[in-house]
Amino acid sequence: MASLVMLSPAPVVELPGGEVVLDVKFVEGMKLHCQLWPGPVRCVMRRGPHHIDAPMRYSVAQLGFDLIVLDPDAPVPDLLLDSASLVYVAADDMKYLHLPKAMAGRLGKLVYTIEEPLGGRIAHALAASPSIRRKLGGAWWNLTREGGLKAALRAADGMHCDGYPAHDRYHRLNPRSLRYLDNRMRTPMIARPAEQSERAAHLHRGAPLRLAWFGQADAMSGVEDLLPMAFLLRQRGIPFRLEMFGTGPLASRIRNGISGLALGDCVSLAEPGAFDPVLVPHLRRAADLFVAPLSLSSPQSAYVEALGCGLPILGYGNRMWRRMQAESGAGWVVRRGSVQGLVRRIAALDRDRVAIIEASRKAVDFARANAFEQVFARRMNDLRLIAGVE
Repeated sequence: MASLVMLSPAPVVELPGGEVVLDVKFVEGMKLHCQLWPGPVRCVMRRGPHHIDAPMRYSVAQLGFDLIVLDPDAPVPDLLLDSASLVYVAADDMKYLHLPKAMAGRLGKLVYTIEEPLGGRIAHALAASPSIRRKLGGAWWNLTREGGLKAALRAADGMHCDGYPAHDRYHRLNPRSLRYLDNRMRTPMIARPAEQSERAAHLHRGAPLRLAWFGQADAMSGVEDLLPMAFLLRQRGIPFRLEMFGTGPLASRIRNGISGLALGDCVSLAEPGAFDPVLVPHLRRAADLFVAPLSLSSPQSAYVEALGCGLPILGYGNRMWRRMQAESGAGWVVRRGSVQGLVRRIAALDRDRVAIIEASRKAVDFARANAFEQVFARRMNDLRLIAGVE
């Protein structure tokens, strides 16, 4: 039977008695791979110290796919590659750039996924550490591997690019390239017509704008820009409420900032709760506009997820949001790092509520066209076609 071999960078923790700890979202995704692939699915993961966002214990025998856990530097077994109809592997961590040579002479096909272009990886390296030495080391590491990455993408049988920046950078290397927008919004989670009508009524009444943000509260998220934005909005006398949902190294600093700027009556930071049953329904019913002060182009899934909640986006003009805004019409772009730009646009939208309502409609339309099921089915159909299996 046609087998799919996936080489995954996702974290795993082995337990006694044939059990493992895996991320819930990863397991749900693997179950879909099993449903949409006409044959056995095998996943290779690496041992090591790992942080797992949403951990859960599983019996290996009940996962529904074959799990192969290797030491960090162990080679992928030849027998696994010999039996594969298709090998699907993430290229971003640079661990498997040798696979085009390894697959030469074998019947199976090779497809890479890629999320970040060189500029994005260097930007993340520069933002990840306050140490100049580590910044330069991370940038140099990425620069020296770009040639090998391009050669591997060029030699593969196909390539899947997550988002506009990666596709723009690399799609010319491989004639079989697919762009997709990875996100967690399934169609039943997208904002309902009744919720859209309630949001429109709230806006027509002239009630205070309900601003929202969710994500990882770290230096790369830009979340700290939301506090001076809120302070300036209040100085202008614009009624609003800003709800932030996230955890991370800057959470306590943001809470101190809310207190220090006396913003506690209109700004809050809370843990997001479970995405599907808690955060998404709240945003669909209790927010009007998503503010995205992200200078980098990733993480990018939050854009589609916010749009799926019916929230137009006001965001910095990074390469991801600038392109998505142009395609969707579901929001507005301001210059990267311009807190004043955010404030001016929110003030204008406070006077033009109809613009928010229209952008909200476009947001839902765009999210529905890029819902998780749609995106996943397109990817799996492309893999089946490349492998020549039904």
